[in-house]
Amino acid sequence: MKHIDIALVSVHSPLLCGIYEDNILVESMQSDELLLVGLPHIFESLLPTQKQDSHYKDTRIRAIYYASGPGSFSALKLTHIFLHTLQYLYDIKLFATSSFYFTHSAYIKAFGTSYFHRDAENNIILLQNVKDLINTQDSKEGAFFLPHILDKSAFSLPAQPLYILPPV
Repeated sequence: MKHIDIALVSVHSPLLCGIYEDNILVESMQSDELLLVGLPHIFESLLPTQKQDSHYKDTRIRAIYYASGPGSFSALKLTHIFLHTLQYLYDIKLFATSSFYFTHSAYIKAFGTSYFHRDAENNIILLQNVKDLINTQDSKEGAFFLPHILDKSAFSLPAQPLYILPPV
């Protein structure tokens, strides 16, 4: 049986899923569907279900490495519940890191004209009404990506959502 690791970026659209063997990206998937639809579609092709892709028949997911925030509050909650359910059902290990691991930008869109910002000391704060201050180059770099080599040392346990904003 072949073992794979998954990297998942679900804090904003599109949903990104990377399949890693020995820490090297071997395949990537992307979904522009709503997270509620896209997340199950991707994982039902990887897990032992009726809709499993035959390419993954003798494959087991060993661990999922995912962006735990900041990002869309609803996406964080849905991802957390979905992944912890998979952990329980399929004995998959979960590791989490900041969403900034998956972008070159120091800014991640929050809502409206607000952005999450990571400063030089790696503190994450919410900046409001700053859309005009964020230059075009930084917004291009702000796209999320899957790294070619997965640096597992950037991830930790316990895997919990990173909420920057207080609950409403």
